[in-house]
Amino acid sequence: MIIATRRSFAIILLLVVAGCGPTSPSASPGGTSSAVASPPTPASNASASGQASASATNTAPASVGPSSAACPALPQTGVLPSDRFVNVKVAAGATADRLTFVFGNASLPGPASPPQGALEVARPPYTEAGSGAPIAIEGQHVVQVRFTGMSLSNDVGQPTYNGPSEVTPDLVALQNAILFDASEGVIGWYVGYDGSGCLTLVRESNEVMLVIGHG
Repeated sequence: MIIATRRSFAIILLLVVAGCGPTSPSASPGGTSSAVASPPTPASNASASGQASASATNTAPASVGPSSAACPALPQTGVLPSDRFVNVKVAAGATADRLTFVFGNASLPGPASPPQGALEVARPPYTEAGSGAPIAIEGQHVVQVRFTGMSLSNDVGQPTYNGPSEVTPDLVALQNAILFDASEGVIGWYVGYDGSGCLTLVRESNEVMLVIGHG
């Protein structure tokens, strides 16, 4: 009886020890790791934020040159900083050129609806909006930046924009920009550029930037 009892006790002890050994973890129903979504690329915030990420607006790159998986198609659209366009600036960068449209204080009492910006492919023939006169623009590709819902004069009747109607910076990508429309609440620019870089319309504060990558 004592021998049998000791043998039974040994068997029970072995079973208990075996039950305490390590076990392989089982996967949870949703898996053991979670995918991290890539942050969205800006669209034209003239976006959000309004970026017309010129979030546009908001603000994902777009190409009108050779197709690129990294560049979504045009157009890009977004809300503008105000209804008064007052200046244009050009800047060269290590990887991209920038054409910046500057906006001033909104008119009083303000536009009936938020002014909008759009970047899209320009189709020839390129002409002046009022007269229909032909426009010759430099660059392998041409896009147009168009602002609608604009106030073209200030509160005392003076034009809000007194800058040049054409800029020819001859940069790596940006070649030419020509004002083709400034009438009936519309501001329109043709922009000629070289290469196959991505284009992005981005809004920052009171500026809307057309960023043209070096491609």
